[in-house]
Amino acid sequence: MDNLLVLCVDRDNDLGRKTGIKGPVLGRKKCLEAAAKLALADPTESDANTIFAAVKKFDELQKTIKNVEVAAFTGHGKGGFQSDKILNEQLDLVLGKFKAEGFVLLTDGAEDDQIIPILQSHAKIVSKETVIIKQAQQIESAFFTLKEVIKDPYVARIIFGIPAIALLLFAVFEMAGLQIILFVSGIYLLMKGFGIEEPLIESLRSVTGSISVQRSSFPFYLGSLFIGAFGVITAYYTFLNMQVTEPILDTVMIVQSTYLFVVLAALLVVVGRCLDVIHLKKAFLLRKYLLTAVSIFLFWWILDTATLVFLREVDLNLFLTTILGSFIVLVITFRLSNVLDIRGKITKLLIGLPIYSIKGTWIGHVESINKRKKSIVFKNRETNKIVEVSKKHFSFKKGKIVVS
Repeated sequence: MDNLLVLCVDRDNDLGRKTGIKGPVLGRKKCLEAAAKLALADPTESDANTIFAAVKKFDELQKTIKNVEVAAFTGHGKGGFQSDKILNEQLDLVLGKFKAEGFVLLTDGAEDDQIIPILQSHAKIVSKETVIIKQAQQIESAFFTLKEVIKDPYVARIIFGIPAIALLLFAVFEMAGLQIILFVSGIYLLMKGFGIEEPLIESLRSVTGSISVQRSSFPFYLGSLFIGAFGVITAYYTFLNMQVTEPILDTVMIVQSTYLFVVLAALLVVVGRCLDVIHLKKAFLLRKYLLTAVSIFLFWWILDTATLVFLREVDLNLFLTTILGSFIVLVITFRLSNVLDIRGKITKLLIGLPIYSIKGTWIGHVESINKRKKSIVFKNRETNKIVEVSKKHFSFKKGKIVVS
């Protein structure tokens, strides 16, 4: 390999921030000057030693390879995408002056190694060396790993979110806040232990992501959030006003006080979803949401009755009657909901659905239906002709119509 570029990378731009030197620094003389200025500005800076090591490697390779060049790149103080963007620009600039066929990379830790994929997209990395200065490599790698872990939203919620909530509650309610903190912590640990946390967070994201003042479903989503909050407040006041005699039964009573709020919040979300699917011309999903709403109600009915049995307020016969009644209601709902099942019918719910050919090409959307002929009518977007297709020549799959 004839053309080699010896390269060191300062991804967090210590060189630029401490000396004012902007990358790329190209050539032996300029690299030595940059390293000397950085070492004088901060004698503990490992990037200065990395540049010196790159110059040394350049001198060694000059004895055996005809065309060798040395360069130092600087990124951005915050790292991440902005830093990679700057490094890409500097790499293009250097390669415009020196046509490198391979790279010899020198770094001082894990963070600078992030440039490897960028370099490999231009040429091969012939050699890579890590410059270790009094165990600085392990320290910087640990720091970089810790920094990346903290960026994870899941970890950040635990490290920063929970202590922040605890401090705010204590600041607002003073000593009474300790009870609230214990209550909130208990709920969180309960959700964590039973695997409720992630599904709940995903549901909240789905609800908040669907909230839009431009949709008629907006009041229902907003109402569900407030009702959920009312449920938490009710559970808290139930806890404060309760004289603990039987911890297990008292805990069940606190949880029971939230049942109605949770069910109402869930039903409001389902109503909002129904309005959304109508607005987005996906009315074929109405049957699914109708069954979901009924299932939520029946789940609450069974759970509330089971709780009353556990609290010894009703007998087991009522619970068994509830199970039978729920089964009957669900069977009736399944029968009635067939009206909304459009998979084998010609109905107005088909209007607005996309139409695709067997090859997967979008060719239009349903503009009208003909119940007498059991057909759909659409305008072919390729030929601009009105086309009528009978039921035996199309099928309904995953929210779209496929014409055969």
